[in-house]
Amino acid sequence: MTPIRIVADENMPGLAPFEGLGTVRRVDGRRLTRIDLADTEVLLVRSVTRVDRVLLEGTPVRFVGSATIGTDHVDRAALKAMGVAFAHAPGCNARAVAEYVLQALLLACREQGRTLRDSSVGIVGLGNVGSRVAQWLSALGVTVLACDPPLQRTGADTVVPLTDLDTVLAADLVTLHVPLTRQGPDATFHMLDRERLLRLGPRQTLLSTCRGAVIDNQALRERLADANAPLVLLDVWEGEPRIDAGLLARVRLGSPHVAGYSVEGKWLGTTMLHQAFRLWRGESAGVPVMDGERPILEHPMADEDDLLALLQRAYRIDDDDRRLRASVDETDPGRAFDALRRDYPPRHELHHWRHRGEVAPVLSALLSLLFDPPGAGSAMPAPALDRP
Repeated sequence: MTPIRIVADENMPGLAPFEGLGTVRRVDGRRLTRIDLADTEVLLVRSVTRVDRVLLEGTPVRFVGSATIGTDHVDRAALKAMGVAFAHAPGCNARAVAEYVLQALLLACREQGRTLRDSSVGIVGLGNVGSRVAQWLSALGVTVLACDPPLQRTGADTVVPLTDLDTVLAADLVTLHVPLTRQGPDATFHMLDRERLLRLGPRQTLLSTCRGAVIDNQALRERLADANAPLVLLDVWEGEPRIDAGLLARVRLGSPHVAGYSVEGKWLGTTMLHQAFRLWRGESAGVPVMDGERPILEHPMADEDDLLALLQRAYRIDDDDRRLRASVDETDPGRAFDALRRDYPPRHELHHWRHRGEVAPVLSALLSLLFDPPGAGSAMPAPALDRP
């Protein structure tokens, strides 16, 4: 078999299956140009690389894989017209993002003097992440409100009933899980505009882990100057990697677009691309297996404080917040933002461990979901493949 020439983002882990197919050259995904692809047949990227006709025209690239859930950085229509296959990894890091969201919601409730179980949570978007968050919160007994107009039009069964956006935005805590789209009846660009942001009050929390431009960041910065503003936690920002330092100064917690940056999520994203590549070549996709012994994690679970402590044993959002705030004082904040992502410390999802300890009945259903390894009770996500 003729060796394949592959270019991959330098931040992608788990490339061993591709290395077995040929030569893998690692590049800075944000600075990738057409010249880098002059002798490349397979391109593997993350969300920082814009993939379109300008990048690919005149190159031998015939397969593009993005180890991401979102695809707004890829011109899928252009790739199809050029005869280039495209694959991505929906759901690869959904568990990591959901754990981030659960921790963020618990932190917000603690700060606002409420419990999560006695609060209402509004979820905008019931895709891989949003539906998982809804499932976990429902298992905890939380009142969940959700909206997803495209899904609602299909009449699909959903984890929780669907309602309208305005109803969801009236919840105590609101978390956003939508793709970034700029056209059509369900466009999400600046979905939370100045008018909608003004409706959010001081007893509410707004959390976004999807795409920065879903919220009008300028309008949000102005809204947060008001004493009656909501509590805001952001993982995503307009203009990444050059984020608005003034907005960061006003949010309660911020992180550098790393909500899904778990060891398992990154590994699964690359693995799903390899599966898609095999399918594109007419081969069996194979079944991914996460190797390694699952160590024991001793932790009693009596209440929400214990739940928060458990999540923080695996990962702490405030660590990312501290690093991000320090980065905006660097000589080149944009490069510092990218460095935080490139050099991100290893972080495991909870199913990396096996739990041991007494569990209160009210937490048992949620705990079984948190520690359930993919491929056991929960399904392993499958790659998405666009054939030209």
